[in-house]
Amino acid sequence: MKNCLFVYNPISGSNDFDRDEINEMLEIKVPGFTPYIIETTGENDEEMVLAEFQKYQPDLVLIGGGDGTVKMVAKSLKEQNANLLIVPMGSANGLAKCMGIEMISDAWEAVRDFKVHQIDAILMNGELCLHLADFGMNANLIKKFEQDDGRGMFGYVKNSLSEIFSSEAKKFLLKFDHQTIEISAKMIVIANGDQYGTGAIVNCKGVMDDGKFEVISLNPETAEDYVKMTMAFMKGNLDELECIKTWSVSSCQIDNLEGAEFQIDGEMMGCPDSISAKIGKHAFQFLTGKSFASCRTS
Repeated sequence: MKNCLFVYNPISGSNDFDRDEINEMLEIKVPGFTPYIIETTGENDEEMVLAEFQKYQPDLVLIGGGDGTVKMVAKSLKEQNANLLIVPMGSANGLAKCMGIEMISDAWEAVRDFKVHQIDAILMNGELCLHLADFGMNANLIKKFEQDDGRGMFGYVKNSLSEIFSSEAKKFLLKFDHQTIEISAKMIVIANGDQYGTGAIVNCKGVMDDGKFEVISLNPETAEDYVKMTMAFMKGNLDELECIKTWSVSSCQIDNLEGAEFQIDGEMMGCPDSISAKIGKHAFQFLTGKSFASCRTS
């Protein structure tokens, strides 16, 4: 029988599965695998995951948590050629949605289908990014969410309206492909995936295995701009708006001229003066769901 390792973040999102419930669920939903469960603690998790992987040599690693948990496990197993699958138990689960895993039931279906895709990653100032990083508006929202007592999607929604209307444009210097561009924007996104956990599609050109990532500038100024942008997030045609600019690159440098907040995969990174980003093509192997659209791969 094959082995599978289930890495579970017990404080991720609003889920409250205990160890016995997870074990029972795995026995039913992942037949043909002997499950081994480990819980993250926030201390030496990367070392623990690698040690357990080397101990059990699993054919599949299930990650029960949000984007931060997925990133931690991926970093720890970077050199192990592991088959990874996200079981969405986080607050937003944006990366899972990009992989076609909308609900936990989609993860069990992905185990049955066992379709593995080679997925790119982005390296930024030595930090791994699997999904989305950004300066400005969304990073400010995540910072407020972290300071809030509540967890889950409600925390995002509660703070979003005030952030949208209070955010100010910041100046940035973009350097790529022998170009230097100075722009003002309320948000700069560095995108491997195509959408946030809310379902907002921000990277209409996003392809997750093409050796490219997108740099997206968002600078809505009027109420009409905000309305159009909100509609475009839902329709997936954000790149058609005049206040949006998109560049597809394999590497870039972004100078943060006015100290905007920065986040990577939901983790706050402070206000760096500059970030250098470079693609890592086919860095990881992920099982994907049936809704993983063909346009998201090259």
